[in-house]
Amino acid sequence: MTEEIKTRCPGIVWKESFATLGRFDVVDIVQAADPKEVEKAVMIIRAYGHSTTETLVATPWKEFLDML
Repeated sequence: MTEEIKTRCPGIVWKESFATLGRFDVVDIVQAADPKEVEKAVMIIRAYGHSTTETLVATPWKEFLDML
C-alpha cells in the first residue's frame, strides 16, 4: 500500500508516523500542496479495508498568526 500511495500520490511528503494509545492506533503527518492528493491517499488506505481514517488540515502556528 505504501508503494501504491507513493506512485499514485507523488505530491505527498510523509513527515512522520506515530504509534498512539487511545482513539487511533497510528497518526501519520503528511504534507501536500493539494488536499486532493491527501484525499486520494486516504481512499487508497480505506480500499484495503480494516481502516478508518480522519483527516485534519493543519497550518503551522507562525503562518496562522501571519494570516491574522
